[in-house]
Amino acid sequence: MSSHRVLVTDGETRACLAAVRGLAAAGFEVVAAAPRGQVAPAHWSRAVARRIRTPDPLADEDGFVSALADAVRGGEIDALIPGADASLLTVSRGRARLESYVRIGLPEPDAVWRSLDKVELAAAATRCGLAPPRTTICHGTSDALAAADELGYPAVVKPLRSVIESGSVRRRSGSELAIAPAELRTIVDGFGGEVLVQRRVVGALVSFGGVLAGGRLLGEAVSRYQRTWRPRAGNASYSETIDGPPELREQVGRLLTDLGWEGLFELELIERDDGGWHAIDMNPRPYGSMALAIGAGCNLPAIWCGQLLGEPAAAPVRAVAGTRYRWTDADVRHGLWQLRSGHPAVAAGVLSPRRRVIHAFARRSDPGPGLARVLELGSVAARRAVASGATGSAVSGGSAVGGRGHAPEPAVIIGAGPCGLAAAAHLRGFEVAVRVFGEPLEFWSRRMPEGMLLRSRRRSSNIADPQRALTIADYEAAEGRALRSPSLTREQFIDYGRWFARQVVPDVDTRRVSSVAAGGAGFRLRLEDGEELAASRVIVAAGLVPFMYRPEPFASLSPSVMSHAYDHDELDGFDGRRVAVVGSGQSALECAALLHERGAAVEVLARTAAVHWLPDDTLPEAHATGLSWRPALPPPPTDVGGRFTGWAAATPDVFRRLPSHMQPDVAFRCIRPAGSGWLRGRLSDVPITCGALVSQAREHDGQVTLTLEDGSSRTVDHVLLGTGYHVDVRRYPFLERDLAGAIEVADGGYPVLAPGLESSVRGLHFMGASAAHSFGPIMRFVVGTWHSAPAVARSVAGRRQPPISFAF
Repeated sequence: MSSHRVLVTDGETRACLAAVRGLAAAGFEVVAAAPRGQVAPAHWSRAVARRIRTPDPLADEDGFVSALADAVRGGEIDALIPGADASLLTVSRGRARLESYVRIGLPEPDAVWRSLDKVELAAAATRCGLAPPRTTICHGTSDALAAADELGYPAVVKPLRSVIESGSVRRRSGSELAIAPAELRTIVDGFGGEVLVQRRVVGALVSFGGVLAGGRLLGEAVSRYQRTWRPRAGNASYSETIDGPPELREQVGRLLTDLGWEGLFELELIERDDGGWHAIDMNPRPYGSMALAIGAGCNLPAIWCGQLLGEPAAAPVRAVAGTRYRWTDADVRHGLWQLRSGHPAVAAGVLSPRRRVIHAFARRSDPGPGLARVLELGSVAARRAVASGATGSAVSGGSAVGGRGHAPEPAVIIGAGPCGLAAAAHLRGFEVAVRVFGEPLEFWSRRMPEGMLLRSRRRSSNIADPQRALTIADYEAAEGRALRSPSLTREQFIDYGRWFARQVVPDVDTRRVSSVAAGGAGFRLRLEDGEELAASRVIVAAGLVPFMYRPEPFASLSPSVMSHAYDHDELDGFDGRRVAVVGSGQSALECAALLHERGAAVEVLARTAAVHWLPDDTLPEAHATGLSWRPALPPPPTDVGGRFTGWAAATPDVFRRLPSHMQPDVAFRCIRPAGSGWLRGRLSDVPITCGALVSQAREHDGQVTLTLEDGSSRTVDHVLLGTGYHVDVRRYPFLERDLAGAIEVADGGYPVLAPGLESSVRGLHFMGASAAHSFGPIMRFVVGTWHSAPAVARSVAGRRQPPISFAF
């Protein structure tokens, strides 16, 4: 028995709970850390001697390390075990602040990184005889679609790492199963474009958990999954230990040595028909079903801590075969899924109570974690009930959908950017329950380059809320910050938008909506994890993701030599490379400036005869308007357009009543390709060639030769397209074909919208750039939410629309 004290992080996870119980059973004194504000079942365990709260390592890496450093600085804690991938990565990066106080036992940082990298795992597994199913590394949606076409559907799609990092934004993500191209597009976009597409192989799933130290397997627990949750691609909800074959033991040892890993681990494999195995995933840390290993006599966390703290080494320990494990609430969900899928006999077997089984949470001698899990699930259910608690009387046309007697959600918003958040604020202002799906400010954080400045001034970058109490100024006051003026940085706006989201929709659901179909008097929605729900109204605020425009001359170029501004959340890695930026709008010109400032040799190729520069805020008002005369009408506060065109755009109800031949001219004058005046100085050393029409783009030897219509040519290392977006709402991957086909469209794919931004399909609304054809160019800007959000909310709540409303 040990008298050492061990700190285990991620007390909200099953892995941490299993480690806590195993360590306590071996005589260790256990301290459990968990993120603030989360239900942490490990904190409810009698096995815990002390409980601490930390920032979430995904959201505040430095704060997380600081909290751990404060906990271990007194020297009372002997060892630290990160309980999840995000904390493992964070502890590895912050080891210099921890290792003088506590033993963490991690290999070198590059070995930690390799162990979390699915590409590295695939390569090492191949070298050790555990090659994964056929796998393709994909850079973008087109690569992924081509790979899935070759490998066949359904296809397994994986992020390159389980912790996806984009600038300062970090999030967890696991593998997904795509059964069709539309679903694959959604998954790839959610993973940020860089993915592995893998052939799906049918076979038994096997978990090989253990402890490796000094090149030896000190502990080993092999189990076979009987069921998983989620059924298509998930974790073990019911499994049983088996005897591990000696050859598998040897291959696993070689694989871990190849990666440079030491410590706790779990390797997930698929049994092949020929008796071999495919390695499909690795967890270099405590894992979810580790309670099974401990219950089967192989106390992996205790073995590792004993080794880490210099206790005498014992003979290798192997788990006893025939021990069963159940993650009860997940297994119940699996059974209900079988029942809904038309397999009542299978469901009955799943849902039957089991004896002599190790349970993930519930334990008679330690009931607290089981109670905490019940409360956690109840909290989730309560949040969903609150979101759907408004009755159909609050909604025009709110009859039930789905035929099972369940009331539909009054309103669902797809997208958590400025439009979706503003609509949610106004709907809740009318006391209409609404569910919002999406990651707040996802497009801004993943599809706009780091260091970018907003084209709009801060006065026209406030997201609309009904009380006008969530402006940028309110954010500054609440957070004690002073933001840049007159234009915010991309990073500042993202922080403001996420703060806005926390005030308005703290219950935002970050799951993706995989499909929307017409159903009954409303709509049927399916989420990425298979959950289905009904809604009376659907508000699409999903942004520009499917509408990226690549002109025909560039269609044949590979992603290695060509990208779109949409593809970049940072523009590093171009130092010393020749880059042609195609376009003359803000996106193209600012990308050119950022590339130039990062050491690239840049040329801008603009199709227009000249670059149109917007006024610099430092210039006199006469220049700032771009006009040589001063009408009595003042410029609009939206900062979009001139004095006449700007006011027409700022009053969308006026724009939609303009003669049809005038609308395109007003729109063009407001949104024609242009660059902010403050970019001119930053581009003074960048050649800008106007009237440059590219007729052909040919890739060769890792370079691209561009032939212009005037006969001249350019040879560059990379082409970056700042060619904008072509809206066609029928291309949203979640809209089922029949529903998309029922939407009346104009001008190539813009929905024709009525007041309230309602399409020809009753109850289906579109916000953002999709609404620009009907309500004018202001819909493309954040300031447009001041018209669109209250208009949608009034329509959903059955309120009368005013004859004229403004976008400010």
